[in-house]
Amino acid sequence: MTADRWAQELRPYGLLVVAPETWEEDERALILRAVQRMAQALGGAEGMQRALGNVRLEKRKEGGGGLYAFWPRPPWMRILIGAPILHQQPEWLGEVAVVHELAHAWDARTANIAARVLGRPGRIVRELVRFVGEEPGPTWYGSGFSGLRRTLRAAGEQWAETVAAYLYPEYIAHLSSCPAEQEWPQRVGLAEHPRPGLGIRHRIYVEGRFGEIRLLTTNGDPSASLTE
Repeated sequence: MTADRWAQELRPYGLLVVAPETWEEDERALILRAVQRMAQALGGAEGMQRALGNVRLEKRKEGGGGLYAFWPRPPWMRILIGAPILHQQPEWLGEVAVVHELAHAWDARTANIAARVLGRPGRIVRELVRFVGEEPGPTWYGSGFSGLRRTLRAAGEQWAETVAAYLYPEYIAHLSSCPAEQEWPQRVGLAEHPRPGLGIRHRIYVEGRFGEIRLLTTNGDPSASLTE
């Protein structure tokens, strides 16, 4: 598949690729797999665009991934993916990283413009915090915080990791052999919670959010908005 054709194939999902010719063939295939896996859970390309809106997708030579919830030109949100993220082993870890950033964009879509400019979470993350209570997230990243110790950033990462763990059960299986994942509950006073793992309240919550989008897409209500 040519770079231009690949970029056109991503447009129905709401992703606008910057400089598609700079993406290597295996990177293009990885992005498409990640997008299609998430879209399948959202009810297809239409569901994904309903959830995320339009997002600018760019690659950088170094660094990790990141979302700019407000970008000062259309399409107003921007995801950056570092090339090292796209070349991990196992290879599907790159897909997990892409889905993680897409989950951030999904939450940003549920925030008003002021919250996005200030980097504050949207409705999805705020409701996640209330719903899951003291149950830690599926991985150490964004977990182990409660009450006043739960920062907005940690809650946002908890949501993104919940989506990643839900769509990629192999991610949890892979992390199970990592010492850092096995040890962090003791470090933060949650020794009774074996990690990693997608807790029941996290699973119920994320399944509910995917179900909402599928229902809106099936009903075909173009006026339905996720934004506050």
